[in-house]
Amino acid sequence: MDRGARVERLMSEVRCPPGQSRNIPFVCPPPRLPASTPRQRLADRLQPTGAGQWIFFAAVAAGISVAPVLPTRPGLALGAVVTFLASVWCLTNFWRCREAHCVVSGYGWAALALLETVELALGRSFIMGAEGLAFVAVLIVALIFECGWRARSGSSALIRTAPPDAK
Repeated sequence: MDRGARVERLMSEVRCPPGQSRNIPFVCPPPRLPASTPRQRLADRLQPTGAGQWIFFAAVAAGISVAPVLPTRPGLALGAVVTFLASVWCLTNFWRCREAHCVVSGYGWAALALLETVELALGRSFIMGAEGLAFVAVLIVALIFECGWRARSGSSALIRTAPPDAK
């Protein structure tokens, strides 16, 4: 079996133990792909897991929650930074794990961070200070996408799988 087929089989067969989910309820993330390059090993070392990832998520949530109550420029700056960090997290996670929602949230938050950076440069919000709501909307769309992907493929890993009747 070649390496690609082995990884695809591994990732498409990931199942959470009965009665137990990893990380977020109803979401069982796929394992990381084997780290075969120095950049992949660095990404694996830098991206927190376990309690560290929950601290990161809490810091992003706090930043998104606090940004709207700050004056315009500091609020946009804080929002742009935490949105960019969340985007980097998800895009790195997608690169290493292929978790379905990360491709949507990663690129969605990258676009939102770009918008917030433009807003910061111009000193005003184009969406009436609703950047936090846009952040949450991207997250909801990403999780809906992952639910649809999981229903279709049986895994949260965004990989090519053979149709069920082709086996």
